[in-house]
Amino acid sequence: MEFAELIKTPRVDGVVLHRPFLPTVEGTLCLTGHHLILSSRQDNTEELWLLHSNIDAIEKRFLGSLGTIIVKCKDLRMIQLDIPGMDECLNIGSSIEALSTLDSVSLMYPYFYRPMFEVIEDGWNSFLPEDAFKDLESLTDEWRLSQVNQDFSVCPSYPALVAVPRDVDDDTLRKVASFRHGGRFPVLSYYHKKNGMVMMRAGQPLTATNGRRCKEDEKLINATLRPGKRGYVIDTRTVSVAQQAKARGGGFESEANYPQWRRIHKAIERSNVLQDSLIKLVEACNDQSHSMDRWLSKLEASNWQTHVKEILTTACLAAQCIDREGASVLVHGTEGTDSTLQVTSLAQIILDPACRTIRGFQGLVEREWLQAGHPFAQRCALSAYSNSKPRHEAPVFLLFLDCVCQILRQFPCSFQFTEQFLVLLFEHAYASQFGTFLGSSAAERVKLSLPDKTVSLWSWVNRPQELDHLINPLYEPNSLVIWPSVAPQSLLLWEGVFLRWNRSPRCQEEAHEEMVHIIEYNKELQNKALLERAEAPGRTEPPDYYRASRLYYRASRLYYRASRLYYRASRRYRASRLYYRASRSTAHHTMPVIRTLGKVVKQALLASSGCGCQPLSVAVRNISFSPRQVTSDASFHSVSFSETDHPKVLITGGLGQLGVGLAKVLRKKFGNNNVILSDIRKPPSHVFHSGPFIYSDILDYKNLREIVVNNRITWLVHYSALLSAVGEANVPLARAVNITGLHNILDIAAEHGLRLFVPSTIGAFGPSSPRNPTPDLCIQRPRTIYGVSKVHAELMGEYYHHRYGLDFRCLRYPGIISADSQPGGGTTDYAVQIFHDAIKTGKFECNLRPDTRLPMMYIDDCLRATVEVMEAPVDTLSMRTYNINAMSFSPEELAQEVMKQLPDLQVSYDIDNVRQAIADSWPMNFDDNNARNDWGWKHDYDLPELVQTMFNLIGSETRLAHAN
Repeated sequence: MEFAELIKTPRVDGVVLHRPFLPTVEGTLCLTGHHLILSSRQDNTEELWLLHSNIDAIEKRFLGSLGTIIVKCKDLRMIQLDIPGMDECLNIGSSIEALSTLDSVSLMYPYFYRPMFEVIEDGWNSFLPEDAFKDLESLTDEWRLSQVNQDFSVCPSYPALVAVPRDVDDDTLRKVASFRHGGRFPVLSYYHKKNGMVMMRAGQPLTATNGRRCKEDEKLINATLRPGKRGYVIDTRTVSVAQQAKARGGGFESEANYPQWRRIHKAIERSNVLQDSLIKLVEACNDQSHSMDRWLSKLEASNWQTHVKEILTTACLAAQCIDREGASVLVHGTEGTDSTLQVTSLAQIILDPACRTIRGFQGLVEREWLQAGHPFAQRCALSAYSNSKPRHEAPVFLLFLDCVCQILRQFPCSFQFTEQFLVLLFEHAYASQFGTFLGSSAAERVKLSLPDKTVSLWSWVNRPQELDHLINPLYEPNSLVIWPSVAPQSLLLWEGVFLRWNRSPRCQEEAHEEMVHIIEYNKELQNKALLERAEAPGRTEPPDYYRASRLYYRASRLYYRASRLYYRASRRYRASRLYYRASRSTAHHTMPVIRTLGKVVKQALLASSGCGCQPLSVAVRNISFSPRQVTSDASFHSVSFSETDHPKVLITGGLGQLGVGLAKVLRKKFGNNNVILSDIRKPPSHVFHSGPFIYSDILDYKNLREIVVNNRITWLVHYSALLSAVGEANVPLARAVNITGLHNILDIAAEHGLRLFVPSTIGAFGPSSPRNPTPDLCIQRPRTIYGVSKVHAELMGEYYHHRYGLDFRCLRYPGIISADSQPGGGTTDYAVQIFHDAIKTGKFECNLRPDTRLPMMYIDDCLRATVEVMEAPVDTLSMRTYNINAMSFSPEELAQEVMKQLPDLQVSYDIDNVRQAIADSWPMNFDDNNARNDWGWKHDYDLPELVQTMFNLIGSETRLAHAN
């Protein structure tokens, strides 16, 4: 076929081009086999060269004899061509439609493109599997490079060479391939140098409804485990979708056949949903209504940010399993060519600093996307404007790039490349003069002879003159693992892609130039500081400290100028609150520069003391930022740092009898400043002055998150709750505090990798529970809102542990008795009230029947148990919720023991029917053998010791009060 057959009108004069934020251009429109070209034939006027393959759709309009074509591009650009003459307009439109939808790959522009630059490096040979494997060989001999897929017959979507365990032969690989979707048997994706753990990827196992198994597959997967280690299978489908896959011949790994592997389901949407989401998002970004509510509503309806959050969360989970849990990971979905690659590649960016360099990221894209068989030809055939019904199209790679951009925003100094590099990859994935993204697998690229007939994108990108535009001026190599925040407040719309054609780039360009100027000035200061140091030994006069100080202040003013520039840029754009948040965070990009400036000037001031003079004390103001001056979703909450010797503990609801007592114990153990009490009430003076206290409302998610982030909390003890009797009197409030507040705590703890302790209670059991003794696992079904909320907390905590890896720990407390706090309205508080009344009045009225037996514990035992379970090694915990017990008694037995100390005590009973009904539904005695066997729980106080201790403490307080 000749291109001339498709071009009805090759040239039209007098065409007017309209583009956003650019002046109107009138000139000649020409159609070639691959380009739409408009030239004004005037000097200093930009011409339009648009690839036909970049055109997603066109829209034709007519007004009299004037025709208009709206060209909608795959890079989300929209341009308008005003063409004189209806026939010419129709001919141009039909020609564009035909040329932009060519079916034959060999007719695409990469086969005709001849580079105008010198090819210094052949990008087709830059990232070969054998070269990458040489680096692995220097670290371990447990893997080998297999040629089992040399002719692409075992797995059409895999490359010719794959890394597999050394102990697994090629015959075994062939059998495993027949058991995996598309022949995608498990292969090595990443080796973690820190601990030798690995990440693999595969297609789903073909277990089907009859539970088919493959022992060779089990052998292959288990061969990646170290002795005594377990692994995680991360399935990117929901449990229900994975179950439904069995009916179509698919399935998932049965834990009975893979006992050393734990399966975790993390739902990532499939391609058709993602394409619909992209279409809605672009529609929202192009909305010209200027209505804030409409914009935010459409943005939310697109669910794009939700998809970003889901993918990042799954990638963080995979990275956490490898780096923190010391476990190997296998990732798969259905085919293993979409969401699987998103997770494995993002996890490597989190774990491996090499992937954050330009060449490292190119290698990642080559290895985890191009060679791993992502179907670019299908997924990127259409973009957001196409009128065709989506079949296989989906923005899978674009979503991956968006996730990378989110991490780059949070860690602006840890990436060698800029956001512009990610935008460039997005553009070339959809339309390019290079052959890198043509085809859907290595086999197709070999069949199409792409390495021989086309130029690689990497050959162009890696030229020094191009790298200069893509290098991040803030880059400082960071060898640590970086943990991005996945909180909704931290995830910003990628305006560099979705809004770049809707706003003028001038403001951002000015801000970037200002930032570059600051960096250049930083280099100048460093050179002056080095010169100052070099000249110091030979000097006879004191060094010019004041001059250095003035240089420092000048640099600081430059920073504030840049910050104001970013602020003005954000306010100019559509008054969009979302973009305003995004631009606020960019001010953080220049912080490391200013920190560097501070260090440089300090060194200049101190190093000059080599002249023999005493260092002059100069008041140099440090530029520092409180967490409230910088948006909490910048990077404070996720910066990698070495953990201190002691945990940093936050206690919510800390003004109760348990919170104050636990804070005292933990402060003695970990240090006063490492334990923060929090509550919504004003603390007593002695509590306020005993250590850090902060206001926190557990229903205020943002406030809680700021506290955790700003104070670098690692342990969270959640005591906030309305107790049984009080909760029954105000059920709506109890539901909000005990359940909604818990959800906030769980989300924050999971997001930031905290160790979370949530107490449960005897109130978590009901009338149908076995009462004497009550085991750890049994029917619960409580009858109070307090008990229901505690069962909810137990189950949600265990769910978050199994689903998200949250280190959740819980103890079911019996009734707690303490001399330090007044009774708080609980059903078991009679056991505290009796001591106060006995000493003060000699009379006690009990609101429970005399024979009501309940489990009890002295507060010192309770606090010690809490600390012990929090410190217990993970591998000693066979469950996440334990009973603990010390003694069990009735009001009558307690009164008899008290009367041994005060024989004249008068005891009466006025039964409170509500509290009695609650007590009758609770256990009479706890079975706590699991706690005693797993982590060595043992109580110290029985009933006689309890009574004696309470009289000693309350009696001394009373005598002191009388004396005062």
